[in-house]
Amino acid sequence: MQGLENIGATCAINSLVQIICRNNHLRETILSYDMKEDTFTSNLKEILVLMHEKDKSLIPRKFVKKVFNTFDGTFRYGEQLDIYELWIYLSDAITNEVNENPEYYKIINKDTNTSDKLTNGVVINNDSDFNRILLNSNRLKEKFDYYNVKLNNNKLSKWQSLIQGFYLNIIKCTKCNNTLYNFESFITLNLNITDKNLSVVDMIKQIYNEEVNCDDWVCGKCKEKTKYIKQTKLWSLPKVIFIVINRFSDIFRKNTEAININDVLQFNEGTILSSPNSKKTYNLSSIAMHIGNLNSGHYMAICNNNTENYLLYNDLDIKEITNFKTNNNAAYMIIYSEL
Repeated sequence: MQGLENIGATCAINSLVQIICRNNHLRETILSYDMKEDTFTSNLKEILVLMHEKDKSLIPRKFVKKVFNTFDGTFRYGEQLDIYELWIYLSDAITNEVNENPEYYKIINKDTNTSDKLTNGVVINNDSDFNRILLNSNRLKEKFDYYNVKLNNNKLSKWQSLIQGFYLNIIKCTKCNNTLYNFESFITLNLNITDKNLSVVDMIKQIYNEEVNCDDWVCGKCKEKTKYIKQTKLWSLPKVIFIVINRFSDIFRKNTEAININDVLQFNEGTILSSPNSKKTYNLSSIAMHIGNLNSGHYMAICNNNTENYLLYNDLDIKEITNFKTNNNAAYMIIYSEL
């Protein structure tokens, strides 16, 4: 049944490996890489081969040792790991290793003399102009191209394409209407539980909420400290979306409010600004479940094995599970895959 033995507070590692193994996009990409034997990526590939191709349950001593050696100083053996933090470090390690081999990445832009031509913002006086710039602005697209090159060191691998998306952050001065645009990459969508009985779709919609702020920000155009409107849009989405529910934003307690997990995420036309005329549909792939508290807890993974059924992976204990999508107070990381 392809389980993984817990060898001492390694449930986060086991659950994350199961999530990667049960996702076709992630698994097949790792299996396609032929890296040196001592790399982190090759160690992950080895465990995926044993589990997926040879149908083995494992005591993952070698891979666990590689995790703690690779992230020495960040994670300590025997302590409870945060699966979200582990995903951040694991995905970065793979990206860095893959981008050392020209066989596995492409150059984003051969013209390295490009620059940001939209640094001073645009004065926008009405909603029509605002929407026109968002949906059909060559200068905005050129700005993204510049920051895509800059943030990714002009390299883009298949692994990055699977997991990396971009926000477009917008700030508008309420006095002179000068509007600034900045791009920010992400490999997780971090969502807040702001009310009861929220679904994943409800929480994603909150990303688009406008905020009116008044702090020490100074408008670069009118040179005054003014109120400003801040909002975020989704510029691009990866093929695999890792969603993190902010259950530990308060370091003194865990938010155990229940949420509802959607089977499907549908992003309609105009939602993803890099392709405003396109729709994107994602199916639920996996869930990382956390039970317990900040200091003492346990992780399990619920994964779809390309069927209508879901399996609960609790280290070596694997069983079918139903009725977990409504009123779920343990879901911490939720993964969706593009169709």
